[in-house]
Amino acid sequence: MRSNYKVKMTDNQQKEYDIAASPFDWGKLDGLLALKSNAVVCSELLGVCKTTLKDHIKKRYGISFTEYADIKLSPTRVRLVQKALKMAENGDRVMLIFCLKNLCHWADKQELTTINENININVDKDDINL
Repeated sequence: MRSNYKVKMTDNQQKEYDIAASPFDWGKLDGLLALKSNAVVCSELLGVCKTTLKDHIKKRYGISFTEYADIKLSPTRVRLVQKALKMAENGDRVMLIFCLKNLCHWADKQELTTINENININVDKDDINL
């Protein structure tokens, strides 16, 4: 799974980093990050040390592993939201409720704010049968 999103590099970073000398496949890394893999999983599957992975990201892009991973996960997040909205629009009631609650901040219950004041309530005999 490759993303079309490109991390912006300055001219200096492009000249300094030799992608051919990288000890891992950047495309595979991007694919793993699109599935929300962490540094340990990526380093294991790519056959490099976690520190090596982080160092190469820092050298190539000047950002941390966490920042790079977040960028590479962004297209996945957008696709999931698009899919959820399509499902809701096509009549999936559970997904509609989920989207309304999470995207539109709807809630089942309205929270009440209580005021700590003494209020006297008198109940008459007529009120008991209500």
